[in-house]
Amino acid sequence: MKECFGLGDKGGFFLKQKRSFCVILTLLFSFILVSCKGIAISGKTENVPGYTKQQAMLVLGSERNRYQNILGKEIWNLPISGQIQKTYGAYFIEKNKEFLQDIRTLNLLAEEKGILPNSTEMDSIRKAATKFYGALTPEDKSFFGDCTEKDVVDMYVAYFTAEKTAESLLSSVDTELSAAESKVISIEQIVLSNEDTAKDLLEKVRAQGANFSYYARQYSEDPEILKQLSFGEKEDQYYEVAFSLQNNEISDIISENGKYYILHCINSYDEEATRDRKERLENSIRVLRFNESYDAYQKEHIVRFREPFWKEIDLNAGEGSTADFFFSVYQEYVKVEQ
Repeated sequence: MKECFGLGDKGGFFLKQKRSFCVILTLLFSFILVSCKGIAISGKTENVPGYTKQQAMLVLGSERNRYQNILGKEIWNLPISGQIQKTYGAYFIEKNKEFLQDIRTLNLLAEEKGILPNSTEMDSIRKAATKFYGALTPEDKSFFGDCTEKDVVDMYVAYFTAEKTAESLLSSVDTELSAAESKVISIEQIVLSNEDTAKDLLEKVRAQGANFSYYARQYSEDPEILKQLSFGEKEDQYYEVAFSLQNNEISDIISENGKYYILHCINSYDEEATRDRKERLENSIRVLRFNESYDAYQKEHIVRFREPFWKEIDLNAGEGSTADFFFSVYQEYVKVEQ
């Protein structure tokens, strides 16, 4: 949620090297928040209560402040195109509402699965709530609907339970990829338009003591000499040959799309790049599997909030309220036990 409304990349704040399941949740909701189209509705509308104004404003108010602290309050009156809402402020409120509806939907699933915070997790949640609530000014509390510390605890429990449910959905998913499937290599290339020139250069670069990089810089028609290639990225002769090379091996001439290529393998297995790509691919698979499970459940369990206060929220109110750390305090204190 930290980066869900447009600043930076989607969910970028949480995309650390060791991604938690909160990342998966954040990526899902960031997709929902920027998507213009909804999913087909085929299930029943659940008769579940929404959040109180105080609870909803803890999330919406903190996010309002986070954006306003950076961009200024003028952002809320900016026009927006391609949406039902005419201003960014109205769009922002609607997407916060959708976000909380999704939290409630995952909480419904949690009830079915019997997922609850354990005593250690509840202790962390209470500590986070105390830290957050204790840092609020009177102006913050007023803008947040005169919220109480119990409201903070309730919302942290709701968010945590959604996060833990996401972990449950993913726990049985096999995302392990082999090193070959994730492999990244580094090569140098010479690109030419004339076959005779390519044949002449191939002899030169294969001569004992020849410096491939020198010839590439002097003769290649493509200024991009050094390239990283990922396995499976393309299926053509260029990639097939590149991944067949060993360290320091030079390819034969590759003819493709009217060009002639000579490749020099710098690293036939870039360990660090392969590890990073493997992690990204596995995370993408986890997101895909989570979306599949969640979408199927959401289609059968439709949650809609109809409380009147949603239509009365004024983002230009709350003068003097600057508290924008609802989710950052949560991240500091609360972790799903694995």
